[in-house]
Amino acid sequence: MQEKRNMRWVMKDADETRSQALAEELGVPVAVGRLLVQRNKVTVEEAQRFLYPDKHAFYDPFIMKDMGKAVERIRRAIKEREHIMVYGDYDADGATATSMLYLALKELGAHVEYYIPDRFAEGYGLNEAAIRMAKDQGFSLVITVDNGISANDEVRIASEIGLDLIITDHHTPPEQLPEAYAILNPKQPGCPYPDKMLAGVGVVFKLVHALFDRVPEEYFELAAIGTVADLAPLDDENRLLTVFGLEQLNQHPRAGIQALIDVSGLAGRKLTAGHIGFSLGPRINAAGRLDSATNAVELLITEDPLRAKELALFLEEQNRERREIGDVIFEEAVQEVEAHPEWLEARILVLASGHWNAGVIGIVASRLVERYYRPVLMISVTDGMGKGSARSIQGFHLYEALHACEDLLEHYGGHKMAAGFSVREEKIPLLRNRLQALAQEWLTEEDLIPQLSIDAQINLPDIDISLVEQIAALGPFGFGNPSPRFLMQALDLRGYRAVGKEQEHLQMTLGQGVAQIGCVAFQRGTEVEQVKECSQLDVVGELAINEWNGQKRLQLIVHDWRPSSVQVFDLRDRKDRVQWVEQMQRKRPLLLACFSEAAYHEAKRTFCLYPWEEQVPSLIVRVNENGTIEGAPEGHPADVVVYDLPYSLEQFQAFVSHLHNGVRLYMLQGEKEYQQALREANDWIPDRDAFAHVFRTLKRLEKATKEELLSAIHRTYAEHLEWMMQVFIELGFAYNHKNTYYVVKDAEKRSLTEAKSYRERLIRTERRKRVIEVIGHASREEMLAWLQEFCLRYREDFVS
Repeated sequence: MQEKRNMRWVMKDADETRSQALAEELGVPVAVGRLLVQRNKVTVEEAQRFLYPDKHAFYDPFIMKDMGKAVERIRRAIKEREHIMVYGDYDADGATATSMLYLALKELGAHVEYYIPDRFAEGYGLNEAAIRMAKDQGFSLVITVDNGISANDEVRIASEIGLDLIITDHHTPPEQLPEAYAILNPKQPGCPYPDKMLAGVGVVFKLVHALFDRVPEEYFELAAIGTVADLAPLDDENRLLTVFGLEQLNQHPRAGIQALIDVSGLAGRKLTAGHIGFSLGPRINAAGRLDSATNAVELLITEDPLRAKELALFLEEQNRERREIGDVIFEEAVQEVEAHPEWLEARILVLASGHWNAGVIGIVASRLVERYYRPVLMISVTDGMGKGSARSIQGFHLYEALHACEDLLEHYGGHKMAAGFSVREEKIPLLRNRLQALAQEWLTEEDLIPQLSIDAQINLPDIDISLVEQIAALGPFGFGNPSPRFLMQALDLRGYRAVGKEQEHLQMTLGQGVAQIGCVAFQRGTEVEQVKECSQLDVVGELAINEWNGQKRLQLIVHDWRPSSVQVFDLRDRKDRVQWVEQMQRKRPLLLACFSEAAYHEAKRTFCLYPWEEQVPSLIVRVNENGTIEGAPEGHPADVVVYDLPYSLEQFQAFVSHLHNGVRLYMLQGEKEYQQALREANDWIPDRDAFAHVFRTLKRLEKATKEELLSAIHRTYAEHLEWMMQVFIELGFAYNHKNTYYVVKDAEKRSLTEAKSYRERLIRTERRKRVIEVIGHASREEMLAWLQEFCLRYREDFVS
C-alpha cells in the first residue's frame, strides 16, 4: 500500500538512566521523567523550577548589560519632565511591548507617547524621518521596543541631532552595534543575562521590572501574548511569563483583551498558549498587516469597555480580510511555483510580485513552507523596492543566509527561522541565485523531508488519566516546549470513519488488549480509504483528555500513522531449509535475499524457485552494499527470506527501508553463514603484522606507486592497501605526492588507533560484529526483540 505522505519519524534522545532516577526522585512516572530530561531538566532543582513556576524565580534585571544606564536615563527623564517616545513595532510582540512600556512609564509619571511606524510607508524599525520628527516635536529620549539593534545609521543621526536612544530588542545583533545611549538585548556580546531567548516584550518586561524595583505582575498577560505570538521558546523566564499571563487571561483580563476574547469566540473557555498563538495573536497582528498597529496598541491600553469592543470588532474584520488576501496570494504563489519546477530542485523558494500585500506575505510564506517544506522568501515590490518576509526549515539559518547576501540588501534582520528584509527590485534575481547556491550547499535531500519528532514510545495499556494530567503539568506547550508526542505500535484498528462538515477529519478507535483509545487526525479525512486496508497501525500523537458530561476519557490527537511494520520470524538453523522454501513458495511469492556474492551463487545452486503466478515470480535476489535489492521489480508483493548475514549495519538498515509495510521477514540463515560472516568481519581490519609488512616494504622501496606496492607485497593486502596507506599518512609515517607514496624519515612512533581512519573502521567493524552476533547467534527472544525494534526504527519513514 502506498504511504499517504512522506515524513521522517525521529525519536528524540533521552538518558534513560537519568530519566528513571529523576522520576523516582520526583515521584512521577518514568515517561514524565524522560520528558523533563529531554527538556534539559536533569536535576531535581531544575525539574521543580520547571514544574512549579514561582513568581520569585525571575532573574535580577540589572544582570542585563546596560540596564543600570537605561534605568538611570529614564528616571532622569521622568524627573526632569522630558518627553519620551516609545518607538514600537507593528507585530503582536511589538504591540504588547509598546503597550507595556507606555503604561508603565505613565504609571511612573512620565510624559510619554508611543509611535508605531507604518509597515507600508516606513517599513520595519527606526527610520530617519521618524527620528527627525521626534526631535522636532520636542522628544529628547526615544526608547525602541522589539527593534533598533541593526539601526546603526539611524542611531548615529539621532546622536547628531541631540536625541538620546535606548534600544530594547531581542533580535540577533549585527557585528557592529549601534552607538546608542544604552542597549538592552540579552543576545549582545558581553551581556551576562542568563535567558537569551526573551521576546521583545520580555526584554521590556525586564526594563519595567528594573524601573519598578519589583516583578511587575500587572503586565503578565501582555508579556504572555507577545511571547507566545512571537514564537519565543517557552522555557525559563518565557515560561514564567506565559504561565502567569495565562492565569491573568483566565481570571481578570484587561478590557481590550477581554473584548478580543469575546470576538474570537473564546469566552467561557480556559485559555491556553494555543489560543494565544492561533486566535488572539493573529488578530493583534492583523492591525499592522493591513492598516496601522496603533489600533492594536489602543485596544491593549484602553480601559473603556465600549471602545475596547469597537476596536476588537475592527481587528476581527481586519483579520478576516487578512485571511482572504492571504488565500489569494497563496494560490498565486503556488501557481508560480508549479510553473517553475526547477525552483523546487534549487531547495529554496524566492518569490516576488508587485501586487502582494507586504503585511500578509509572512503568513503566506509559512503556509508555503508547510506545503513544500523548503525555505521561502516572499517579496512585495512597490516602486522598485521590495519588502521581504522569510520563513525557514531546520538546516537553513535565515539570518546567516541574509548576512551572506547583505551586499544585495538594503536592510535585514531576524533569526534562524524567520526574517525580514528589503531589496531593490533589480537585485532580486541576484538574491535568488545566491540563496539557491547557499541552499544547495547547506541543505541535503534528507533535510527536505518533513520531520515528526517523537518524545517517547509508550504502550496503550500503560496510559491512564493520571499520567496524562501529569504530562499536562509540563505545559503551557508551544514553541520550544512542544506538546509531547508519543509513538504507539501495533494497535488494532477497531473502528474508523471520516467526520466533520465536509468529512475532513479522520476518527479512529484503536486498541491493544483490553485497552482502547479514541483518536482523531485533523484534516486527514481523505485517508479513510487507506486506513480501512489495515488491521494494525503505528501512530504518533498527543495524549489528551476529552471531558463530556462530567466523564473523562483518554484521547489521542494523531499527527501521523502507518500500517504496522515488518513481522519477523526466526527460522535460523533450520535443517529442512530447501523443503521449507519449496512449501512456502506454493502459498505466495518469495524473495530469497542474499547479502554476499557467495551466498547468492550458493542459493542459486541449492533452491529451485518457480513463478507463483505468471506475473509474480519467486526470486533469488542479491542485496547490494547500499541495501538495494537487485532483480526484484519495484513493489514486488513477496515475503522476504534472509538467507545469510548482512555485510554491515548500514546495509541492513537500507535493506529494511526498501521492504513494504506488512512484509513477513523470515530469518533462514544458519551456523555456517554466521561463522563465515564473522570471519569476514574479523578480516576487515588487517592485524599489526600486516601493517608492519606493508610499511617495511615501503621503507625498503623509499617511494612507490600503489601498483608497485601491490607487486612488492604480492597483492596479499590488495583489498585494504589504500586504506592502510591512508592510516600511515594520518599518522605522519608517509605522504602521497602525485599518486606516489613516500616514507617520512624519522617519524615519531604512534599507535594505529591515533589515526582517524583506523578508529572509524574499528568502530564500524564492532558494529558489524554486533549485528552478526544478534542476527546470527543471539537467543531467539533477543534476536526477535532486536530485529523488531530495528525494523521499526530504521525504515525509510522512521529515522532515529
